Amino acid sequence: MALIAGIELLRGILIQTKIYDCSLGTSSRMFDLNKYVIFDPSDSEFINNPYPTYKILRDHDPVHQTAGGFWVLSRYEDVAAGLKDPKLSNRPAAFALVNRRNADRYMAAKVANGLIAFLDPPEHRGPRRLIATTCNAFFKGKEGFAGDVADELLGRLRHKPEIEFVQDFSIPFATTCISRIMGFPDADAGLLKHWSGLFFYLFHAIPNREILAEVNQALSEFRDYVQEHVEMRKRSPGDDLLSQLLNAGGGEEALSEREVIDNVMLLTADGIENVQAGLSAAVYTLLGNPDQLQRMIADRTLIGAAVDECLRYESPGQYQGRVVRETLEIGGQTIKAHSVVLLVLGSANRDPAVFSEPDRFVVGRAGPRHVAFGVGRHACIGGALVNMEFSAALGSLFNGARVMLTLQPGVTWTSRAGHRWLSTLPLNCRWHTESVAN
Repeated sequence: MALIAGIELLRGILIQTKIYDCSLGTSSRMFDLNKYVIFDPSDSEFINNPYPTYKILRDHDPVHQTAGGFWVLSRYEDVAAGLKDPKLSNRPAAFALVNRRNADRYMAAKVANGLIAFLDPPEHRGPRRLIATTCNAFFKGKEGFAGDVADELLGRLRHKPEIEFVQDFSIPFATTCISRIMGFPDADAGLLKHWSGLFFYLFHAIPNREILAEVNQALSEFRDYVQEHVEMRKRSPGDDLLSQLLNAGGGEEALSEREVIDNVMLLTADGIENVQAGLSAAVYTLLGNPDQLQRMIADRTLIGAAVDECLRYESPGQYQGRVVRETLEIGGQTIKAHSVVLLVLGSANRDPAVFSEPDRFVVGRAGPRHVAFGVGRHACIGGALVNMEFSAALGSLFNGARVMLTLQPGVTWTSRAGHRWLSTLPLNCRWHTESVAN
């Protein structure tokens, strides 16, 4: 998941390219050699639909150097290779606010440098292995709990003719699930959501000093909160992931208290922000493709395949950043040491060289797996949990005996660099009588 933290040069980056208009005839026709396409994550057109920009990059400049000096990789082959390449470092860039040199100045830098997402081997190897092993063992056999959470939420909504899905379902679903996993009180959901939203500025641009101050304050509060729960678990361990992480390994292999605290913050924030975003996008995508939704409803064994296709089609994390350790060559371009590389997952997952008709949503699609969770040593630890939570939520939401959901106008996307997150998703709800009666 991680990486380019603190980059503040993304605004106004220009991509000069040749653009072709295939609609003018059977052969492609160049119509404006001097046209510029703005690669700007804050641009409203890009926020609403980044995929035309990605297509231009893949077709004409797949290893592109921006005016700001960053390199943008947009093809699946290059992105997948880059995610695994040890020459590409996860450590924050030298100019990033969260670089290690700022750990004594900013809480953001202090927290970032305790996260496995920002570590390289060999420091990364031990903590990553312990955290992954502990998480996998903890999640095993807990497949039913997310379905229970989804059913609880639907029970509270069952009389409403309209809902705003992000606020009414996906955020409470994500916060409740991760709270119960970590052993945090359900009543703290609002705090956890607030802290998690600001936590995610660690991974991309912190746009101004005001937001930096908010991030530092939120992370201080978040850290104190987890520290309090650590002290409680040390006195009285519980059946929760935080307790398991505190007891993971042994001796010199055990996680330090700081490693537990900072990475519990990471897991919590990821379990809230990317889960609520991915689930909202999945529901939006399914409702916008009713033929594929009906296939899934008719054959519930396809729910897992639908989750995979939703993650490919609308990846919550659109790109990851890396820093080049030593000069290398990619796609015929020489990229010098210390350069920043953006690995565009959202573009790789729409690459026609890998996915047939990539802009179509097809449940049960054959072919390689998406890279929405990354691959290699920094692949998302919670990937299996996300799949389980999404499958449970979609199974509850699209149970034909309960409610029929339809899209309303007013869908909006969040302006947040590096992410594809819905802000609002208004839905009509037609509840079945027997469901309401129960």
